[in-house]
This record gives sequence, C-alpha cells and structure tokens, in this order.
Amino acid sequence: MVSYYREFRCDVITPEGNVFSGELAAAKFPAQDGLIGVLGGRGPLVMLLGSGPFSIRQASGEEALYFVAGGFARFQNNALTILAEQCQAVPDIDPEEAWKDIVKAQDLPYDTPERKEIREEALDAARNRFNMAQRYRQEGGEG
Repeated sequence: MVSYYREFRCDVITPEGNVFSGELAAAKFPAQDGLIGVLGGRGPLVMLLGSGPFSIRQASGEEALYFVAGGFARFQNNALTILAEQCQAVPDIDPEEAWKDIVKAQDLPYDTPERKEIREEALDAARNRFNMAQRYRQEGGEG
C-alpha cells in the first residue's frame, strides 16, 4: 500500500507522565479556537489546547481517540509535542467518574470574573469528557 503521508513524531505528556509516544500519519486536536489537523511536513505552530477529542492515525492505519484538555501543542521539526493538563484514552474513561467531575466543576466559585472563567473552563472540559465517554459506549465500545 502506498502511503501519501509523511510520518511525524508525536509525544503527549501530562503531569502524571507520558501518555503516548510514536510515529503518526495524522493527528487532530482541539485548540482554544477550533480543531487543528496536523500532517507531517507542515510549518511550525504553537497553540493553546482547548478540551475535546484528540484523534491520531498511525502510519499502519491504526487509529486511537483520546480526551485532551488544557495545555499547549507545538509542531516543530516534524514533531508534535502536546503538554496537556489532562489526556486519557476514551475507552478508559469511566462515565460515572466523568459525571462526578461535572458536579465538582459546578460547585466551583464564580464570584469574580477570573473564578467564573476557571469554572466555565472546568465545566466545558468535564462535559466534553463525559460526552465522549457516553458516545463511545453508545457506539458499541465496552465499559
């Protein structure tokens, strides 16, 4: 099979450790202002991460889906580095735990503009994580 993709290196790191390292054909992740697609050979970029689906396709054709939230993404010298506050493979997300995160976020204070922004970001991330877990289960995933 002929591949039209130029492979690139990808490393995803969270405070808990390395989540993924490998060679990819393509990746798509949420930036603060929308989804960004990355193919090998593209120009450099630095982005703030949003929250939502992070999908990868390896050169072998194998695909994986992760939830990612907060942090930075950098593409330089044909390598994508994602430093994320949260990153978890969607099949590993427990919907009950994800729901508890929504409840925790709803309890955050919002009495100042800064606290309101923090609360809204936490709620957005928690809802995205829960929705991704639910969608995975509804589409036939285990759990």
